[in-house]
Amino acid sequence: MQEKILSFIKDLKSNKKLSSFDEASTKQAVVLRMLSFLGWDIFNVDEVCPDHAANSSHVSYALRIKDTKKIFVEVKRVSEKLDNHQKKFVEIASTEGADIAVLTNGITWWFYLTSSNGSWKQKWFYSVDLFSQEPKTFVPRLLDLLTMNKVSKGQALKTAKNLFRDKKQKMAADFLPKAWNQIISQPNKIFIELLSLQTEKLCGYKVDIKSIETFMGKHVDEWLITDIPSTVTAPPSTSLESEIMDSDDKLTPTTSKGNPNNEKSKESESYSDKSIKSFSFIGYTHIVRAWDEVLPILCEYLVSAHEKDFEKVLWISDNQKPYFSRYSDQLRIPEKIKETDIYLETKMFPDEVAKTAHKLIEAFGYSPDDLSIDAR
Repeated sequence: MQEKILSFIKDLKSNKKLSSFDEASTKQAVVLRMLSFLGWDIFNVDEVCPDHAANSSHVSYALRIKDTKKIFVEVKRVSEKLDNHQKKFVEIASTEGADIAVLTNGITWWFYLTSSNGSWKQKWFYSVDLFSQEPKTFVPRLLDLLTMNKVSKGQALKTAKNLFRDKKQKMAADFLPKAWNQIISQPNKIFIELLSLQTEKLCGYKVDIKSIETFMGKHVDEWLITDIPSTVTAPPSTSLESEIMDSDDKLTPTTSKGNPNNEKSKESESYSDKSIKSFSFIGYTHIVRAWDEVLPILCEYLVSAHEKDFEKVLWISDNQKPYFSRYSDQLRIPEKIKETDIYLETKMFPDEVAKTAHKLIEAFGYSPDDLSIDAR
């Protein structure tokens, strides 16, 4: 089985017509052949159900075992970018109860654990690129995740859960340096009290807060970690200038050639000389009089929608400058966020507000396109 797949990938790489394949050709010449190598009976519609109706939409294939939907596979044409198709597809697969969702254009394959908590972005756990990766490094994983026998025995789902757990642990480990830097550069009261208490235990005298702050300020540059790895929280973009998976299953950035259309992203647009009129978030427009009204309104919504994990805003900062804190004295002009014990910095330039607003919504799994700002 593995040798057949390796040979198949080799043939794909030499196929000069591949880039011109439409969606139907991609399904027939690439995806169905791959499924057949993985042990699925592609001629049995009860096992490989094409154009499966789901939630007022359709999924390319539902892979089923004894009438139970196990895996949803959504196929796009070879040249299609997958980024814009993730949200709808993963939400459908989650609602329909599929164990695993696979989004592919035949060359790139993105895997999602639909039963996991969090947004559709957070459900992603593994990526394969048939061309940019060494086949011998990912084919065994494909067999573990998609072989019909392993799916039927529940082994594929177990593998998916293990990969998802490993991804979360790697992500948490990547955030450790950032957490350390924030604690060192923005020491909270608990940290200061612990340092004061330990000093008192050693010498019998309690050190004052001013002395601790002076000590911290003198040494903070020595303690900060500057070599911080990039954190992977979503699948790599399918564009040629994007990140790709290397042979160790880690994401390594490639050099970007910029936006071919010379378009500015929403985050990079400058508002320095503009007055804000309103902003829209997930379809709702809010009229505002000043820039400092934007973040409190956004936070109020996010608190109601994500109450249990709203505290993740505490990790949003820029150049070691906090924008959120549980301690008002760490901010210049703090404003308490309703229904929380967290304060928000309101003394920001317009560009800081826009950048922080996008960081804020992305932290909770929303797309940058979900937020637009009307400023003139």
